[in-house]
Amino acid sequence: MAIEICVKAAVGAPDILGDCPFSQRALLTLEEKKIPYQMHLINLSDKPNGALIKLDDKWVSDSDVIVGLLEEKYPEPPLSSNPEFASGLQDLFNFRDFSESKDANDGSEQALVNELKALDDHLKSHGPFICGKNVTAVDLP
Repeated sequence: MAIEICVKAAVGAPDILGDCPFSQRALLTLEEKKIPYQMHLINLSDKPNGALIKLDDKWVSDSDVIVGLLEEKYPEPPLSSNPEFASGLQDLFNFRDFSESKDANDGSEQALVNELKALDDHLKSHGPFICGKNVTAVDLP
């Protein structure tokens, strides 16, 4: 039986996947693990309360919890991250300061450039993925 997952539909295009990174993270995890699923596109103004994915007859909405539950229930292929690499890059994907900045001189642009350069250097040294040769949950933010 396929897992049910509710994901954001694109604004103005109810038949196209929307831009929710949390939904996309759950979908990428399902795809990487080759877990069958049934996707339901939902309009955000008409969404179920906090529902994202149905596992064991319960709706779960937190993408971190979803990835953990899928890893536990479907251990192959493993997507757990190497703590050595993951801990050193934990702030790498925090682009919020830059995207919310209204001051061109606040340093957020340079901080973003520095983060992207650090990621590029890391991937060149340890890649092709963040934790090495295989995709892990860290690659699916």
